[in-house]
Amino acid sequence: MMKVLIYYPENKLGMSDFRKPDYKTLAERARKELDGKIPNFGNMVWLQGIISEITTPHCEYEFGYDNLSEDYINNNYDCVLLPLANCFHSGWVKYMEKRTEHISKLRIPVYVIACGVQASSYDDLDELTKAIREPATKFIKSVYNTGGEFALRGYFTAEFFEKLGFKNAVVTGCPSIFQFGRNLKISNDKVDERDFIATINGTFKLPALDKDIKNSDYICQDIHGKILYDEKYFIENNFDLRRILKYVKRGNYDLWRAVANNKIKLFADTQQWMSYYIHNNVSFSFGSRIHGTIMPILSQVPSLCYTQDARTREMTEFFKIPNITPSAQLKKRSLYDWYLQTDYSDFNAEFEKKFDAFEAFLQKCGLVEKINQNNIFMQRKADDFKFPEIVNQKEIDKLRKTITKNKLLINSFDAIYRK
Repeated sequence: MMKVLIYYPENKLGMSDFRKPDYKTLAERARKELDGKIPNFGNMVWLQGIISEITTPHCEYEFGYDNLSEDYINNNYDCVLLPLANCFHSGWVKYMEKRTEHISKLRIPVYVIACGVQASSYDDLDELTKAIREPATKFIKSVYNTGGEFALRGYFTAEFFEKLGFKNAVVTGCPSIFQFGRNLKISNDKVDERDFIATINGTFKLPALDKDIKNSDYICQDIHGKILYDEKYFIENNFDLRRILKYVKRGNYDLWRAVANNKIKLFADTQQWMSYYIHNNVSFSFGSRIHGTIMPILSQVPSLCYTQDARTREMTEFFKIPNITPSAQLKKRSLYDWYLQTDYSDFNAEFEKKFDAFEAFLQKCGLVEKINQNNIFMQRKADDFKFPEIVNQKEIDKLRKTITKNKLLINSFDAIYRK
């Protein structure tokens, strides 16, 4: 049996805490543990993917972090699994330096899973490579010196590795999408427009008609969660007429309209998240978040990703997930038109091959004999589904009354938005 240290704090909110969440205390935990920031629950989808996949009789794993000494790690584990998403960018230089010093003292292999470069666009690669060449090179070498390996999330990151002189890193994509096994397929059959239900995520500024944006649930993964679950939020922000107009003038028209119409949804539990799509017979997802795209795909809902940075672009391109890149030539269409255009033929044709390549990587590292294809965290079902209770529902209802009763406010919303 392989004894694996997953190098991450155990029960970290929004990442390694896979317990059923208490939404009433969500913001309170965030204040205590994360300086008040609601975490990105998309990260949880990513980490639980690799954990579910290595949950086999062949593998025993534990969580641990900086509380463990290098000697303890060397003496008690066969390898270290280091889950990193965005580790190669200027903001993570200090982290890379710290991890390099730590890893250089390990005598067991370190496997870095699904790591990648964070950049606004592909055009930024040369500048980023120049800026972080030295710390990134030392970090990569420290991992390889343990006998470890890197699994990269896309070819953009592979190009970054090649520029640093590392030409053999394996591109596997993100483990999140493999957690239901090798037979994942997305149907290209289309529902009639009268039965069509869409969701959006990431940005409200999608190339879609305003009436569709208005009528679609917005699946939030992080920052807007305070509006729903932080009971201090409405106390600290007095939403009278003047304050609401200030928010609108700052460009938050769509957000506050969605809040007032109860269109903001956030799920801190992946089973609830998946059950939402199934329970509501969602036909289509459109947005800019990568795991906001992958979660509906795992629910077998076709998704279109609006790739606003290099990370989402390289992952969607690797998996052949339908995607569009922001462009001045993009014209607004109805969500139903975007749905009709979305084609999963290439995704379906290549998915098994991508799964097998990822499994081969894990086998090479000794982490699995075969990937576990029976997800330990969620199932494709909507049994007993209900929306999480919104802590601030009374305050949101008051906000809606303020908006609907005040013609001046409504006119201001529309006038500012049209500009």
